[in-house]
Amino acid sequence: MSYQGASTVAESRELLGGALEALQQDPNLPEDVMNVAQNIAKAVGALFEAERASSDVDGKASVKHAMGSLSQTMALLQDVEGSHAGVETATQALANVMSKLYPLAQQPSLRPSSGAGTQAAAVDVPTAAPVPSEAQPSTSVPPGERESLEANVGATTESNFFVGFSGDIGDGGVFVATYLTLPLGARVEVLVTLPGGFEKQIPGTVRFVRDPMDMDSEPGIGVKFDALDREARELILRFIRKRPPLFFDD
Repeated sequence: MSYQGASTVAESRELLGGALEALQQDPNLPEDVMNVAQNIAKAVGALFEAERASSDVDGKASVKHAMGSLSQTMALLQDVEGSHAGVETATQALANVMSKLYPLAQQPSLRPSSGAGTQAAAVDVPTAAPVPSEAQPSTSVPPGERESLEANVGATTESNFFVGFSGDIGDGGVFVATYLTLPLGARVEVLVTLPGGFEKQIPGTVRFVRDPMDMDSEPGIGVKFDALDREARELILRFIRKRPPLFFDD
C-alpha cells in the first residue's frame, strides 16, 4: 500500500525545490532569509518522506510536518527586511504548495462509532463535553458580551497559534485545545499566556471547531484575533520563530 496523496506531494516538493533554488542564487543571504531557506528545506525533507510513505496515516503525518515548517516560514517572511532576490518567488510558491497540501492534511481519520460498523461523520461543531483546564468558559454570558477563554501556549501544548496564507499573525489567531462547544462566529476574549510570564487579553471570533471524533487532531476551537497591539504581535512572532504555528485556511 502506498500513500494516495503521493502525486500531489511530489508536485509540491518540486515547487518548493524551485523556491529554494531561487533563494540560494544569492551567495550572501542575510540571516532572516537564511532562516526561510532552512525551513523550506525541512519541508522538502518531510514531503520526501510523505511521497514514499507506505500508508495514508504515515503520509498524512509527514504532510502535517511539512505544513508546520511552511506555516512557520510564511510567518518568518513577514520579518524579512529589505529586498532580496527570490523572496517573492518563494512566497508565491509557498502559498501554492500550501493550497495543495492543506486538503491532504485535513482529511480526517474518524473513530468508529458505537453503531453497527459505521463511522461517525465529521461535524462542524462537536457536542459538549468536560472542559480541560486550558480553556475555562464563563458560567454565563449576557447577550452582546464575549465568552472568556484561556489559552496556555507553550513548547509542547496542544494549544498553539495559527496563520493563514498571508502568514501574518494579525490575520491568524490561536487554537484553544478544549471540548468546549461554541458556535462559529461567537465573540470571545482569550487570555493568552506564553513562557516567560507574557499574559495578554485578546479579543477574537470563533472561526473553526475541530471534531473530537478525528483520531489525529486534538479537539478544540480556533479563535481568529480581532485585533493585536504591537506588544502582543512582537511577542507572538518571537514565539513562532521557536515553534511552528498551525495553518488554517478559511
